[in-house]
Amino acid sequence: MSEAELNLTNRDKLILRELSTNSRVSLTRLAKTAGCSVATANKLLNNLVKKLDIRFTLEIELDKLGLGERHIIYVKFENKPDEAFLYNLFKDDPFAQDVYITEGKFDLLIFVAAETSRNYIKWETDLAANLSDYFPDLRPSEFVFDLLGYMPLNNAFVNYIKEEVKVDRKDRLILQLLNENSRISYREISKQLGISEDTIRYRVFKLVKRGIIRRFTVAVQKTGGVVGAYFARYRFDKHTISDIFPEQRRHSMTENEALPLINRTPIIVLLSGSYRFFGMSFGKTKEESFSGGIKWHLNLLKNNQPHEAHAIITKPIKGLLPLRNVDAKQYYRLIWT
Repeated sequence: MSEAELNLTNRDKLILRELSTNSRVSLTRLAKTAGCSVATANKLLNNLVKKLDIRFTLEIELDKLGLGERHIIYVKFENKPDEAFLYNLFKDDPFAQDVYITEGKFDLLIFVAAETSRNYIKWETDLAANLSDYFPDLRPSEFVFDLLGYMPLNNAFVNYIKEEVKVDRKDRLILQLLNENSRISYREISKQLGISEDTIRYRVFKLVKRGIIRRFTVAVQKTGGVVGAYFARYRFDKHTISDIFPEQRRHSMTENEALPLINRTPIIVLLSGSYRFFGMSFGKTKEESFSGGIKWHLNLLKNNQPHEAHAIITKPIKGLLPLRNVDAKQYYRLIWT
C-alpha cells in the first residue's frame, strides 16, 4: 500500500510528527498543530492510529539502566526455518528485543539487550545451538552509539536493570505500562498500580529527569513503503570523523519531501565487531530504499574499501518496526562535538 493509498493528509503528517516527538501530547496541542478543533483532532488521531497501525511506546536510554550489552545480529541460513519455529524460539526470549525476517544477504535480524557480557554470550551460544539444524552464519556487532532513532523494547527489559541504578519495583511497573502504551493516562496507571496519581506523575517526572525515558514516542507499523536494513564495515582513517561523519549527518537530516510520512533514515548506529555501521532506510519502493540508504553510504565510503550486507525487512516476528517522523535536525545525536 502506497502513501497515496493510505489517504494521508498534511494534517495527518503534522499530527504524526507531533506524536513521534512526544506521544503524550495533549489533544489541545494536536488541534493547534493541525489547525482544527479538539474534536476534529481526536477524530484525526484515532483514524491515523488505525491507518498506520501506530503503537505508542517509549524511547529508553539503556545505558542509564545498566543494560550496556547491546548487539545487532544478522543470521544467514543454509536452510531457512519456518516462521512458526522462529516465533516460538523468540517469543519468550528475555534478551531478544526485536526480531525481523528479511530477504537479501541475510535472513534474520535481531536486536539484543542484556546487562552483562556473560549473559549475552550465553544467550548467543544457546541461540547458535537452537538454530544449528539450519546451519546459521551468525554475525553479531556491538551496538555502541545510536546517532538517530531507537529500537523498541519488550517489557522484559525491566527485569534486567542493574540494582545499582535504583529503579524500584513501582518504577519498573510504570515503565512497563508506558512502554505498552505511552499515552496511558496517569489516572489509569494509578488505578492499575494502586498508587496515587500525584505519586505517578512525580515518578514519571523523575524517570524523565534522570534520562531513563528519553522520549515518549510512537512506532508506525504500516508504512506505505519498504524498510531496508544494512551493515557496513570500512577502513577507518583520519578523514572519517572530519569528512564522512558530517556528510552522513547532513544526508540523514535532509528529507525528500517538506513533510515526509516517515523519516528516510529511521535509525543510524555505530557498531563495534563484525561491522562498524548499521542503518535502516525507508523508501516507497525497494529501489528507493536501497538508493537512499545503502547505495548512498557505499558511495560515501568508496575510498575506504567498504563492505556491506543488506536486506529488506519483510516481517517483524517479535517487537516493532522503529518507524516514526521526528525532526532529524533536532534529534540527531552527536558522538563527537
